[in-house]
Amino acid sequence: MINRLLSVVFIIYCFEVGIFLVLLPWNSIWENNLLVHRYALIRSIALNGYTRGAVTGLGLSNLVLGILEIGQFRKFRQTESAR
Repeated sequence: MINRLLSVVFIIYCFEVGIFLVLLPWNSIWENNLLVHRYALIRSIALNGYTRGAVTGLGLSNLVLGILEIGQFRKFRQTESAR
């Protein structure tokens, strides 16, 4: 029972973080924050397209991980119900 609950929480976490990391670098919040305005080095790194793409890639990998975990969760439930 607790394993199923932890699996569901992990799946929700993966999707939440994934969506956040996919959308955030292309939002105005990314460009309008204190660190970007105060420090030129951070500004040049954060506003670089490669950095935004890397963060988006991390978000996509979290989404894929969530999808894979759903598959594992379904297999686990099928084997558990067959007992």
